[in-house]
Amino acid sequence: MYTNKKRKLAVLCAAVMTSVILGSCGGEKDDSSSKKADVSVPETVTLSTQKDEPDELTDLDTTGESDITPAIWTVKGENGTEVTLTGSMHALKKSDYPMPNEIRSAYEKADVLAVEADLTQSGSITFQSAMLAAMYYDDTDDKLSNHISDNGYKALEKYLDLYSLDISSYSNMRPWAVYTVVENLSLAKSDLSGDMGLDKYLLLKAHSDDKEIYEVEGLEFQFDLFAELSDDVYSMLFESRENRTVENDLSELEELHQAWASGDLDYIEKASNEEIETDDKYAAAIEEYQSKIYTNRNKVMTESVENFLKGDKNVLFVVGAAHYAGDEGIISLLEKDGYTVERVEYNPD
Repeated sequence: MYTNKKRKLAVLCAAVMTSVILGSCGGEKDDSSSKKADVSVPETVTLSTQKDEPDELTDLDTTGESDITPAIWTVKGENGTEVTLTGSMHALKKSDYPMPNEIRSAYEKADVLAVEADLTQSGSITFQSAMLAAMYYDDTDDKLSNHISDNGYKALEKYLDLYSLDISSYSNMRPWAVYTVVENLSLAKSDLSGDMGLDKYLLLKAHSDDKEIYEVEGLEFQFDLFAELSDDVYSMLFESRENRTVENDLSELEELHQAWASGDLDYIEKASNEEIETDDKYAAAIEEYQSKIYTNRNKVMTESVENFLKGDKNVLFVVGAAHYAGDEGIISLLEKDGYTVERVEYNPD
């Protein structure tokens, strides 16, 4: 057996996973006791569409503020340039708004909003066409079952059944596309919404205010990131769903939300580094997943922060909260490079 750390916090680490949702008729909120989807006719898999949301943005910006206290840090460059760092949860509740004054003030004083990717562009025809074209195998005789392990396929079948979905509806889809569906099933049953994620909210404001936006990665990069993970990675990820329940999924989401909303980075770090035991054959897959989804990206994000610190513009830097946690997280990497990172204290009412 091989023991390692498997990170599983997509809602805290990859904006594209909650903004570009691959949905199906069975992927919407429904009663857990509902009848399994009829698969006599294949389900139509669609991409969520992006629309202008001025009314929603106005609603979220009402007077007052919520009582959440997500983690915020500041770091200054030698020339006085200030970068404010905060971790996004890519799906939030309406009750999380209006954002606390500390976040709104950081946005107002920033010359640049830096994010993983501009989620407001996810509905473009070009991007969605590329996504749809890549979802299915070019060879119509090729199947999902040819690319993932037997145990992974069985675990996936069982997991989809929990949400009243039949695996045959996804038999011609590539593993990454099915994984995107899987990652969003519990989200669709919760009171969290990708349309209310912190980065999405700030992006809508920035576009409205004509504030400069900097993409640390971009949607295409994140799309390629998941599309290029090996079949072994997805076999491992699907097998990890073996003993899941809907109740487990919803409970984990709520715990993650509470940790994000209270700025509990210790909990996020612990959840990010949950140790699992798996067959030796997945040792390389786990290392691949951890390095590509976290370690390598954390280094690039840290480099972006340091480049901003050498410039002359104040920046609000917003990436998934999981990227700040741990010895390989952005905060630790900045401190190792000699920067002083200060945690922002919230002012009590």
